[in-house]
Amino acid sequence: MKLLRKIPNLFGLLSAVLIAVIWVLMTAEVVARNVFSSPILGVSEIAIYLYVTAAYFGFSYTQKEKGHISVELLYDKLGERAKRIVNVIAYLLCDALFVCFTGCIWKAFFQSWAIKEIQLSAMKMPVYVLKFTIALGVTVMLLQMIIDTVDAVRTARGHGGAVAAEEGKV
Repeated sequence: MKLLRKIPNLFGLLSAVLIAVIWVLMTAEVVARNVFSSPILGVSEIAIYLYVTAAYFGFSYTQKEKGHISVELLYDKLGERAKRIVNVIAYLLCDALFVCFTGCIWKAFFQSWAIKEIQLSAMKMPVYVLKFTIALGVTVMLLQMIIDTVDAVRTARGHGGAVAAEEGKV
């Protein structure tokens, strides 16, 4: 379980690296276009693919750090026991949703890969590569949601959750 908890950290790091790569590519493109009057073919398309990948890779890390937006207007008025129950229900609903997302995107990837789908633009960009990175990001997000669900259930039952997991008790 400890190893599984580190995967979103890796994906968060990869997301940050991809953002840096995008910055370098776009800077090189601007310099090449404005200084040398020679744009770099396909940089915009590559940057779009990298940006989408960075976003999907960053989802699980953001979830792990509890960085996604949540509405707490009614939640804050609940007692501790009710909050724990609501957390479990919310995570179970999210798990169901991400199981569906994960299945759908992997299906889309395999269909795209089977026909070697490409995007016709300045470059022939393989769409299945982008769909693969999205599927990978969504799968890791599902993994993080399941970890959060287990933690929420353990907390609701009085067994600790993430704190116990960090101490190696899960």
